[in-house]
Amino acid sequence: MKNWVIQYVYATEKAEQGVSILEVEAETIEEAKKIAVQKAAAEEYIFNVYPQSDEQFLGSVKHQANMLVGKGEYIDSEEA
Repeated sequence: MKNWVIQYVYATEKAEQGVSILEVEAETIEEAKKIAVQKAAAEEYIFNVYPQSDEQFLGSVKHQANMLVGKGEYIDSEEA
């Protein structure tokens, strides 16, 4: 299993830009994308899937902070 980071961009109910970051565990990027579709933060969205790494990605500091305080979400592919 590999760890993947999914970043969603979507319009909120207030017509503002929403960003959501989710960590998932999956064997392949295709499997991670399937999970991304199932766990989408809104009805209409775009998303990117990245292998988790120590390199910087957009929102990584905020995401790590959310995970530490229990506001982030980690999904195992077997749960999806």
